Amino acid sequence: MNSEARFEKFVMKRFDKGLRTGRILPPLLFVMLMLDLGFAAVMWLVDRKDYPSYGEAVWFATQTVTTVGYGDATPTTGIGRFFASVLMLVGFAFLSTITGIVASALVQRTSGHGPERLDGLEARVANLEKP
Repeated sequence: MNSEARFEKFVMKRFDKGLRTGRILPPLLFVMLMLDLGFAAVMWLVDRKDYPSYGEAVWFATQTVTTVGYGDATPTTGIGRFFASVLMLVGFAFLSTITGIVASALVQRTSGHGPERLDGLEARVANLEKP
């Protein structure tokens, strides 16, 4: 197995563990913050007319990624609109993922059907499948 496959296996194992334990939220929020700041830098670089300062670009990126969209800061150039569209899609996907994780964790805690119970069920099914 090459190093890229091992890294992918490691990342997926950690991601799965984070989903099961509910500890995936801090890394997801960190990634969302980095995307916000990164897209702000991109918007500031490609659309200086609409975002003359980095602070204005951060304001735009934050209101876009959180789907608030006040409308006080909007790109007018084609490239600015393209990057804003990408940011909207990424922000919506991240917020949906975070909402799903929180909802799943709440359902598991209130229903008593957490990962431990599922592991037991999987073992029982495996025993039934043995000849």
